[in-house]
Amino acid sequence: MRSPGSLQSILYPLQKRWYLIVICILLSGIAATRYLYMATAQYQATATLRIEDAHDGMSGSNLYRDFDVFKVNSKVQTEVEVLKSRSLFERALDRLDFYVEYYRQGELKKEEVYHAAPFYVDFTIADSSFRSLSFDFRYDAGEKFKISYESGGRSIEKEGQFGQPLCEKGLCVTIKKDEQQWKYHRSKMNEPWSFTVYSRSALSAKLMGPQFLVKAIDKDVNIVKLYYTHPVPEKASLLVNAIAETYISQGIADKQDLAGNTVDFINQQIAIVGRELEAARDAIKSYRIKNEIVNISQETEATYKTLGELEIQKVDIGMQLTVLENMSDYLRKNKEIKFSGPEYGTVIDQLFSESVSRLNGKMRERDDLLRKYTADNDRVRSAEAEIAQQKAYLVESINNTRRKLLLKQDDLYLAIDDQKATFKGLPEKESTLQELNRNYFLFEKVYNFLIEKRTEAIITKQVNVSFNRILESADVPIEAVAPRRDVIWGVALFLGLILGVVLAYFRHYTKPSVNTPEDLGKDSTIPVIGQVQQFRKDEPAYKAFTALSTRILMNKPMDQSLVITVTSTRKGEGKSFIAAQLARTLAAQDKKVILLDLNTHFPRLGEWFDTRNSNGIKEVYLHQSSLQDAIQLTAIPNLDVVSAGESDKPIGHLIATTRTREIIAELHTQYDAVIIDTPEVGEYTDAIPFVKWSDLNLYVVRADSDRTELVANAEMVKEEYRLEEVYYVLNAMKEKRNHTGYISPAKVKTIKGKKVPAQLTNLFMW
Repeated sequence: MRSPGSLQSILYPLQKRWYLIVICILLSGIAATRYLYMATAQYQATATLRIEDAHDGMSGSNLYRDFDVFKVNSKVQTEVEVLKSRSLFERALDRLDFYVEYYRQGELKKEEVYHAAPFYVDFTIADSSFRSLSFDFRYDAGEKFKISYESGGRSIEKEGQFGQPLCEKGLCVTIKKDEQQWKYHRSKMNEPWSFTVYSRSALSAKLMGPQFLVKAIDKDVNIVKLYYTHPVPEKASLLVNAIAETYISQGIADKQDLAGNTVDFINQQIAIVGRELEAARDAIKSYRIKNEIVNISQETEATYKTLGELEIQKVDIGMQLTVLENMSDYLRKNKEIKFSGPEYGTVIDQLFSESVSRLNGKMRERDDLLRKYTADNDRVRSAEAEIAQQKAYLVESINNTRRKLLLKQDDLYLAIDDQKATFKGLPEKESTLQELNRNYFLFEKVYNFLIEKRTEAIITKQVNVSFNRILESADVPIEAVAPRRDVIWGVALFLGLILGVVLAYFRHYTKPSVNTPEDLGKDSTIPVIGQVQQFRKDEPAYKAFTALSTRILMNKPMDQSLVITVTSTRKGEGKSFIAAQLARTLAAQDKKVILLDLNTHFPRLGEWFDTRNSNGIKEVYLHQSSLQDAIQLTAIPNLDVVSAGESDKPIGHLIATTRTREIIAELHTQYDAVIIDTPEVGEYTDAIPFVKWSDLNLYVVRADSDRTELVANAEMVKEEYRLEEVYYVLNAMKEKRNHTGYISPAKVKTIKGKKVPAQLTNLFMW
């Protein structure tokens, strides 16, 4: 027995409506299968880059550091932004043949093919405003085909031949056969094929989305990983590798360009300093000869050294100013600038560094907008305006740095003049000679410095090696990263299970039904006198009805005859079955029983007991027959039957008369038990007089019935007619219980090789 609040009671709705859970799980499984079939698989390729410090190149060059204009920014996040830049992405696309995408239309979905189409497309773009155009391809025969596309809101179809160009909207395409793939796809050429041609900007806008990720492993570790996800695994790996290789080659090219500019500048300076050095040497030689001077005083060596260092600083500042001038010119000539990597680095001036960082951020914002909008969009134009403004600000920052260097240069000139003033106290000849030697020494030192730097710049220009390198190239992915079959199946089955459980409880509580005696006891004041299990064909009913008859007899005096009325709220509850089986059981207990079929609307007892007398209860009420003539003997000892009769006239209006009392009184004196089968009280009033005048009323409720409806009807009948002896009989229960209502363990034993419940082997069989 399930007690309220017990685990068995809580789980009962799931046990009863398990089929809802199974159906929901099956439906969710079908939905998951459908989704996995229709969803496009996504494959992710990964490449790994190592970002090196530009100072640690093969030559160990300190060229950029000694210029002291820029500092190399080795922060990984800066290089991550470079790898995310649109310009680098577009240069990588130029290495690949992605500008035409080919598709094959299957029965349910369209899928992209790469290097597997039976034809390939060459194209030229004549209109700079062109972005993309899709074509449907249909093969006719021989060398002919048809293509269709949308133009100006209307569909256009053209005929063409392989190898001949077709032009539309600034785009000319030439379709050619791929002989190897043509042989393979010859039988599938009637299937729909299509292709899409993209411009450089349109393709980069399409591919630069969430599927492209650049992540640094750690801010203190110079390792960067590139991820790209695409439905075609080969494309994913090719694009990741192309981006990595473009990044490396672009770094080498930028380094070589900067080194070449540096060599040109140093050569110009060497020519100038060489002439000055030669003139200084000739002046010393002439002065020595003219004044017969052999040695230079040791007293001025310290002054010479200081002046030499100041002159080097002056030349160094001049070189910095020249590089800044080159930077200004580069900003004016180039549309997009990246200030990261060994070619530029970070300006010592903090204002300049911040300007570079903001410019990179604005460029990144513009690239994100170009993925969603065209170049003519207002938001893109606004971003371009902000970039132009930021570039102007950067130029201003460079000018500020130049002004600072000029101020520093003025200070150096003053320091040099101060050092020169120390020679005024020397004799004129010695002072003149010292000045000439000083000039020669300074020019010689500058000349040697320039020669050394030119050598380093030439080496840097010739070395075709990047400071950065690819640690691991991307392989063609084999397994898809999305959709994950195990996750989809797990989620689908879990949701199906949850939905099934919710539906089971929802069904149970929104439409409560009677399944056990406890269900009736919750909402009704009418007790349950017995329960009858659902029987299989030819299964004995002795045990269930013995328990029911025993309860009835134990509640009444043994020497008193009983009038028992059997009814129900609606048709199909099994009241005729209960009445017949109860009558047979009482007859088997040596009780003289008569079964009265008052259900004249749907009589059943006459068929069950094979009655042949045409007189029945109808004829008795219509005074066409006496009660004794209507009583028929059956093959069952102690059991008589009064059938419903064959008259076509209704008798419902006669049941509430004194004739009913007379019939009950007459039968009461002749039989130990009078059992009356009546029609359902929810539809007819025929049963009401018998229910009122009977000793015991059995209200039959079939398991799985609507509890709300039947309880309300039964309570209404009981209250309205002030009935006291009303009891429920729960019919067709699926749980086997003993006579007390508890579920008993099934004891099984074998009879002639068959397993049979032990408690049924010696029972009385009807």
